[in-house]
Amino acid sequence: MKNLEEMLKTLDRDLVLTETVIHENRIELHAKMAREEAICPYCGAKSRSVHKIYIKTIADLPVQDKEVRIVLQRRVFFCKNPECDKSQFAERYSFVEDYGRRTKRLNERIIELAANMSALKAEGVVSNGLVGISDDTILRMLKKQQSSNDSVKNSLHR
Repeated sequence: MKNLEEMLKTLDRDLVLTETVIHENRIELHAKMAREEAICPYCGAKSRSVHKIYIKTIADLPVQDKEVRIVLQRRVFFCKNPECDKSQFAERYSFVEDYGRRTKRLNERIIELAANMSALKAEGVVSNGLVGISDDTILRMLKKQQSSNDSVKNSLHR
């Protein structure tokens, strides 16, 4: 189990493994952040005041042919800054997009596999070894990647 904790720490050194559940075809890593405070993404103020905690499940790269799910205790904090437009904000993670359900490294692996094949073929390859995903989702990921690459190219040519 120590190796699974080390794998989790490669995503964020402040993640704490609270429980590991191994199923026949899936590993669940239950985790939470060790940090006691978070920074409001809207105004930059620090907060230690937790409003609520909910569970967010995120898919990660497989281990030994088993899907990996990170089951996070995600905290929602109160923002105490009276000048901030938001009174609450959810804890942010560097290894997943704000509303994402897959780690950035899993997304990168899917894009890498899908880049040189049709979306239908990529769906079969990815769903057979990494994570269940539709061809439509793969197409959206590839388009998003292409649009961000185009934005970088355009900013370099200005």
